[in-house]
Amino acid sequence: MTKTDDMGAVQSFSAMKAAAFPTIVLAALAWIMASGATGSKSLTLFYVLHQDRWLITASAIILLIASAWKLRRPAPLPASRSILIAVAVAMAVAAFVGHYAILSGHDVSRDEQMASFDATVFASGQLFARLPTLWRDHADALNTIFMYPADHRAGWISSYLPMNALLRAGFGLLGNPYLAGALWTLLGAVALWNIARRIWPEKPEAATVALLLYLGSGQILITGMTAYAMPAHLALNLVWLSAYLRRSLRGDIAALAVGFVAIGLHQPLMHPMFAAPILFLLVLERSWGRAGFYAVGYALAGLFWLYWPNVAWQMLQAGPDAVRPAGVDYVTRLTETVKQNGMIGIPLMEANLLRFFAWQHLLLPALLVLGLPVLRRDRLAAALGAGCLLTFMVMLIILPYQGHGFGYRYLHGLIGNAILLAVYGWNSIDREKDHWRGLMTVTTAATLCVLAPMQLSMAQAFYRPWADVSHRIDRIDADYAVIGDHDVSFARDLVLNAPNLGNRPIRLVREAIRPDLVRSLCASKPRVAFVGAQTLAPIAHYFGETDSRSAAQNSAILARSMQRAGCRITVAD
Repeated sequence: MTKTDDMGAVQSFSAMKAAAFPTIVLAALAWIMASGATGSKSLTLFYVLHQDRWLITASAIILLIASAWKLRRPAPLPASRSILIAVAVAMAVAAFVGHYAILSGHDVSRDEQMASFDATVFASGQLFARLPTLWRDHADALNTIFMYPADHRAGWISSYLPMNALLRAGFGLLGNPYLAGALWTLLGAVALWNIARRIWPEKPEAATVALLLYLGSGQILITGMTAYAMPAHLALNLVWLSAYLRRSLRGDIAALAVGFVAIGLHQPLMHPMFAAPILFLLVLERSWGRAGFYAVGYALAGLFWLYWPNVAWQMLQAGPDAVRPAGVDYVTRLTETVKQNGMIGIPLMEANLLRFFAWQHLLLPALLVLGLPVLRRDRLAAALGAGCLLTFMVMLIILPYQGHGFGYRYLHGLIGNAILLAVYGWNSIDREKDHWRGLMTVTTAATLCVLAPMQLSMAQAFYRPWADVSHRIDRIDADYAVIGDHDVSFARDLVLNAPNLGNRPIRLVREAIRPDLVRSLCASKPRVAFVGAQTLAPIAHYFGETDSRSAAQNSAILARSMQRAGCRITVAD
């Protein structure tokens, strides 16, 4: 073997270690977590056991194989707008079609349902949906989770800030609200490309690397199929950064306008945690004029959105003398949330980070590791990293449990940060760049051909049972359908009603049906169906659950009470 061959072998081995080692560590962590997940009722550990460990393991195997090959690509990766347009349009189309082909056209989580609920209300020209008199004191039976609390309510609307739903309502008026996710996915790709071209104008390859990492993110694509606010957070954060980097008055005005919308998407904390470290650079640069402009603008935007819940609650509260309950304003919400979480944060956040990387491009962890040294010498890179760290630490304290989602939803708006930091890592590679170009080509193909089908299959397997059960309930010939809160996992998410209660059967939470509601409801002798184990079987089967005898007993007790009050009872099984 010649000296040149020796050097090539050393460089290839070095590249192999750099590329595969971070993912191998993540795979080991996944299997350690999975070993203690059997029998656990934690959704987070369920994901680790049934999804994340397999994705991470597949990633590690692919990286080991690809890194060991003597892959060479001497020429830089092509960078042209035609590539950008092709990727952006393809992802947008896949996001829209995927909502129906992969997610069965269904909203599983309460977050998604509330976005669609609010969009329907806003599309009708109202700020909240009015409730009939019967339900003003019994709305909890209709399921008011994630809605403004009220003792005697005139109407109902979610307690999220309105901009995500309002924008979705606009797309609904244009044809379909799920076009929103497609647009955000496309817009994010375009903004990321422009940012990379602006940061590295002399390195056009950097924009292509950023775009390939974006393309390979299953989290971006599949979340774009949903009604979550997260695709909008990512796209608007990237548009904001693109405008900010222009360093012009027009760019700053545009960034502030985008920031106002981003704060009001669904929760007020998400965008400021992204923007604050970047805006702090203006202080370090002593750019006092720009710093003051942003400080005043964000102060006004923050005050507006923090006051919004008080206005919304007053509109839907029926009694003028009602006392505002805890959970309306963000101070009491934050206090209650922190109390509930206790000390569970660290193990959950470890699983969340694992899930985040399991749903990204194969090469992202390795390039992020390579980009870490850049944080010490590049202020913008440090600010991008600080945004990720700040969000991670805040969510560790206030809400470590993310619930449903693909990847880690609360870092979704920072995926652009992670990709840009990875590009910093890419640009720091010197001697082995030829090998890494080959790795990027092969791992992108593997991400799309191996990981993406696995991720899409997992998403479809999760959404289909919920869609099937929901369709079964819709076909029940009754005025009301009663579902127990714990008959299957997350059963309350099946209790979803139209804002005007025009759906039949109207779905009710069994545990929230009080005796006074029974008397009022049954006076007109409606048909009431109790949803049984057979109807709920697809969800129970997905989670590996057995029939609940107590659920059937509780339904039978309430059924007898409602029958005595005049209701006509059936069991939907």
